[in-house]
Amino acid sequence: MNSSPSLVILAGGLGARYQGSKQSALLGEQHAYLLEFALYDAVEAGFEKVVLIINDKVLLEMQSKLSHWESRIEVVFVLQDLSSEQQLLVNPVRSKPWGTAHALLCAKPYLNGPFVVMNADDYYGQSVMKTAQSFFLNETNSHGLLSYSLADTLSEHGGVSRGLCGINADGFLEHIVECHGICKTVNGLQSQEAISLKENDRVSMNLWFFQKSILDYLPRFFELFFQVNCDELSAECYLPSMVQSGIQEGKLSVKVLSSHEKWVGLTFPADKESVQAYVALLTDNGCYPKSFRHE
Repeated sequence: MNSSPSLVILAGGLGARYQGSKQSALLGEQHAYLLEFALYDAVEAGFEKVVLIINDKVLLEMQSKLSHWESRIEVVFVLQDLSSEQQLLVNPVRSKPWGTAHALLCAKPYLNGPFVVMNADDYYGQSVMKTAQSFFLNETNSHGLLSYSLADTLSEHGGVSRGLCGINADGFLEHIVECHGICKTVNGLQSQEAISLKENDRVSMNLWFFQKSILDYLPRFFELFFQVNCDELSAECYLPSMVQSGIQEGKLSVKVLSSHEKWVGLTFPADKESVQAYVALLTDNGCYPKSFRHE
């Protein structure tokens, strides 16, 4: 049996398509970040720590806004940054962060057991954290990926990137392929890649249930990536690429779970209206309190 899991929230992106800071957009009657709904669910499920990977532009704002959670769960803020030695090798004009795999690597010193990884700008459903707790109670070796139906993860306002999952007969991930610019057209689902897409394809939304052992594989993977790409202006090291590499090397096994919850997220500015509406519906239905402040 595992110890109580932690929650790792990836909130270091710059939000180019959103034209602003998605992780600090305020939503609902709660006047809350989208990630606070996951925080509430994590506390309810018995999580004891949350590690937020952020950039320096939002550090002070997020520390102030989330301070009231500290009485209910340990809150750790971590800047997504390179080591001083690595920084010397980077093109000085680069401003882009180094991707989700690097973000998780920055959290490594603060993780002592199993953990959930999620995006700050996605809402995955109220049952996710309890699903993770159950997974970790019953599984101590394999990692987990909570997948969604492709049709349920599209935006009405532009193309999106999704990790298409290949799953074997035993329910384990065989491969994960990043597909970009996915959108619904009169001719069906299309993307930038020449690949056939179906509405019921299972996709990754970067919602991972990782055992601590993943942190033994991750440093070497990022170091090899960085050696090749250190002078690039936009290359990013992604979690799905890390997982794919580990599967190919026979070092990682990942069980694929299927979520039947509704997903909503912030990719484009116009997405905020539909996310607002869904958050309001959840609140009206009593899924969340009208304020997250614990007076």
